[in-house]
Amino acid sequence: MTQSQFAKAIAKEFFLPQVDAAAILDSILAHMTDSLQKGEWVYFKDFGSFTKKTRPGRHVRHPKTGQLIWTPPRLDVDFNPAKGLLKAKRR
Repeated sequence: MTQSQFAKAIAKEFFLPQVDAAAILDSILAHMTDSLQKGEWVYFKDFGSFTKKTRPGRHVRHPKTGQLIWTPPRLDVDFNPAKGLLKAKRR
């Protein structure tokens, strides 16, 4: 499901114009991004939590030349599903 499909579903469920639903969704995503950039975790009951995680640097091999290349550590977003989401997935 894409962001515009989410906005369309929200608009239909809450009888809003799609533009307003898209603005609400954009605001939610912006707040989530800000929280993760600050190092805070984002949690939705029965859905899961998002946390910022540092992935260590590592050596990788270039597929064409076979040369070893060092990739530096990077920041990533980690998602842990809640039990409610896992139960819904199993149905």
